[in-house]
Amino acid sequence: MTEAGLRTLLHYTARATFVVFACAFVGNALGNLWPGRFSHWLARRRDWFLLAAAVSHTFHLAVIVAFFQVVGWSKLRMLRVVPGGFVYSMIYGLAVVAILRLRGRTQTFFLSPKFEAFTMYTIWLVFAAAFVRRIVSGWPVYSLFGVAALVALVLRIACLLLHHRSLPQLKPRGSPRHAPEAAAD
Repeated sequence: MTEAGLRTLLHYTARATFVVFACAFVGNALGNLWPGRFSHWLARRRDWFLLAAAVSHTFHLAVIVAFFQVVGWSKLRMLRVVPGGFVYSMIYGLAVVAILRLRGRTQTFFLSPKFEAFTMYTIWLVFAAAFVRRIVSGWPVYSLFGVAALVALVLRIACLLLHHRSLPQLKPRGSPRHAPEAAAD
């Protein structure tokens, strides 16, 4: 395969991974904001979308290796390898989370909501960095993906705000609700 063909394949595999990742990223938020068949379908299949993102990005990695086989490994820069390797490890970490959840496991570090949130937002940031900055210059393809990345973030934030508002507000320490006598009730 030629260098140009591999570059095209790199773009397609990255975009395919973004699409399945975005489905996992917004599935629960859509289900909470606009309950319906499609949003519940996305939320129920979140783990499958995470696995699909890992598989798709593994194909992307194979194309990266093929690309550097063609153009030469001397063009590979460590400033891309280290962060890229970190993101790949996070994608595979999410795949582990998905597999554990699909198998019914509930107690492990990987199933920590903080771990999952950190990895999801970090991976989103990497995709957003690639797509959002090209919204104007990369019309129309990058514009669509850049807008989709921004919409995904807005949906997640809206869901967090909605969830935050629905939580009961705790009274400050020293108020009757937190007094030891109130706990005995």
